[in-house]
Amino acid sequence: MPTLISTLKNGKAEFFSLLWKRMDEQGEFPSLSKSVHDLAETMHEDDKSIAEVTGAILSDFTLTQKVIRLANSAMYAGIGGEITTVTRAAVVLGLDAISHLALSVRFVDTLSASAPDSAVARAEMAKALVAGDIARNIANQANLADGEEAVVCALMHHLGRLLLVYYFPQEWSAIEKITSDKSTTESQAALEVIGVTLDEISQEVAKNWRLPKKISHSMDSTGSSGETSIPGSADWLKTMANFAGEAAAVMAQKSADGEELRALACRYGDALLVSVDSIVESVNNAVATANDFTILKAVADPHGKPDNSKEQLSAGVLETTRALAEGMSFGNALNLVLETMYGSMGFNRVVAFLRDGDSFKGKVGFGAMMPEALPHLVFPEAYAMDVFHLSLANMADVFIEDAAGAKSASSIPPWFTAALPDVRAFVLLPLAFNGRPVGLLYGDWGLGTTGLVEKNELLLMRSLRDGLMKLLVPRKA
Repeated sequence: MPTLISTLKNGKAEFFSLLWKRMDEQGEFPSLSKSVHDLAETMHEDDKSIAEVTGAILSDFTLTQKVIRLANSAMYAGIGGEITTVTRAAVVLGLDAISHLALSVRFVDTLSASAPDSAVARAEMAKALVAGDIARNIANQANLADGEEAVVCALMHHLGRLLLVYYFPQEWSAIEKITSDKSTTESQAALEVIGVTLDEISQEVAKNWRLPKKISHSMDSTGSSGETSIPGSADWLKTMANFAGEAAAVMAQKSADGEELRALACRYGDALLVSVDSIVESVNNAVATANDFTILKAVADPHGKPDNSKEQLSAGVLETTRALAEGMSFGNALNLVLETMYGSMGFNRVVAFLRDGDSFKGKVGFGAMMPEALPHLVFPEAYAMDVFHLSLANMADVFIEDAAGAKSASSIPPWFTAALPDVRAFVLLPLAFNGRPVGLLYGDWGLGTTGLVEKNELLLMRSLRDGLMKLLVPRKA
């Protein structure tokens, strides 16, 4: 079989053009590209807010649930009690940690969904997952606060080889054949077969997806096991990613034994600043749990209010109370309350309207059409005969069961219908300070979903709202 490099007239440029084309045609990795790009853009911003990070994660319900599950895993046990919202996780763990955690979840999910039905692809995917778990365990041993950064680096380190396995299976087979006698490295064989090395593929994708420098640096396999560096630094993460990948490959071999793993751990131990015994333990634990990798468990998307909405709301009230007692800012608390309503009630979207001059404007929102629709969610303070002004004027909580029905038509303002045409039902909870309306909390269900706001659910949402507003009352010295 002729090698791919012999058919490419323009070398590397033509290879990458072909790679992007195949990725686009198969349709899975581009979704990862967008997710990575969105999260990476947020991670690049020095003034990123909890609302922005949380919004990026909450746009995907499955991702949200997995992030929350991981935030409650053994790795973070004892840091901040039980965590039930992404907002709380971001406050407790930090924005960088939660961003990296979400990125690792999205990476694994997309690879799992797009994996070709072949033993080779499944084996390579398994090695990537084990490498990620090894990195998480080593991060624990090194007492890193942001262990998910290490996981992301370990997973992304496999990107070049996974792209070849997925989109160039014949060429990958030829590469494996060349390297079977272990006298030629995979990168040397890749250069011979396709004209680029694995590192070049990884670096080009990192550049294309605008990955943070720490992550793109860790995708380089050269010079990784010698020099000692500070745990969590770019060089340390690169060393860790290389070790995790090599260890996963060693453990995947049927002939692997403890001595080979220990020799590998000895070679990397000084650079990682983790004892050889701890490194070996990290690898063995990762292999032992490989068949129960937490972030691969699926969670279905919501279709209206969940069966345990009251239990979720109750947990949210407790979590909000605890967070407020710890001195959470009003902005973060508002984020937390909205997210609790969003997840607990299975709303299609939630929005906080706040007074801005002589208008009320949508300032923060999660869910469908968010945050793009926020600029269109504006109504004047001047009274009008609609449900929004009635709720504010009377400080009354309101539930509209059929927004599109004739009975509600006269109370629904035109700006609302134009901005959110997919609403079936919605709830309004007015916000007041010193007897003056200052905003509204809003949540809706979309067309095609079912749900009613029951009395105890409304009481629990009121508790969330009331706890939020207490932050505006000055505390006594």
